[in-house]
Amino acid sequence: MSRMIHLMHCVAAFGALAVLAGCGGGGGGGEASINPGTEIVTPGLESYTTQHNGYSRVRLTRSAGESDDTALVQFDDADPASPAGYKSLIAETEAAYARTMTIEVIAEVNGDGDPTRILRLTADQTPVQNIASASGKYYFRGKNYVWVSVDGAALQSGYDQNGLVDMVIDFDAQTASINLRTGVDAGSDVRTEIVATGMPFNVSSGAYGGAITLSVWVTGGDILTADGMLRGNIGGDMSDVSRENLTTSGAYTAESDRIAATGIFYGQHPNKISND
Repeated sequence: MSRMIHLMHCVAAFGALAVLAGCGGGGGGGEASINPGTEIVTPGLESYTTQHNGYSRVRLTRSAGESDDTALVQFDDADPASPAGYKSLIAETEAAYARTMTIEVIAEVNGDGDPTRILRLTADQTPVQNIASASGKYYFRGKNYVWVSVDGAALQSGYDQNGLVDMVIDFDAQTASINLRTGVDAGSDVRTEIVATGMPFNVSSGAYGGAITLSVWVTGGDILTADGMLRGNIGGDMSDVSRENLTTSGAYTAESDRIAATGIFYGQHPNKISND
């Protein structure tokens, strides 16, 4: 599981962990009013603009009480420290995402450092620029992480470096479609998949999201499902004709009578991935 732990966090901001901290339109004077876009409603997933760097944030917090709250505060201060029994699952800074996003996973861990409970997921995305001029379809691929408990059993960790199999943003239809997967191999304990099409996309802010269904393959070959919510943002300069500077990130959660799951994903334009 150590490889899994070491891959569960990408801090993409100047090679160090960024301190993670915590939007109308109109027209006048004869100018055409700005299209505010479709409202993205995703209960359970926070969304706002960060004060320290103006990034678009998606956050899921699962604090269970004062002890968790105290631990999270320690991760948020100017000199983050890991309190006993908790861990920021950080391993790598990827040059491909420098200055474009910060991905954070805070977990309660056992004596071996394996996650037993996810306290908080955060996906901070650089703002989108020149979005008013965008049209057509934009494509993204990347990584996916998920943490799943089946029937209240121990947490299973899923990871796929290509698990953001495909995402399509359609500006003309104002929709987002996404396919997320994990499998079972040396670095992943559980097979999962999300296929969501036609989710609302806001052509003003670059936010997208909505209802999703997570499928989980369990021992014995059964496939369990759980309904939930997903929310993400795109970032980058939409005026770049190559589209290779564009990135995306987000988080999701799903629950049923047998499944409890949280996940996080991030990626970029496929051409950029193949060139790095």
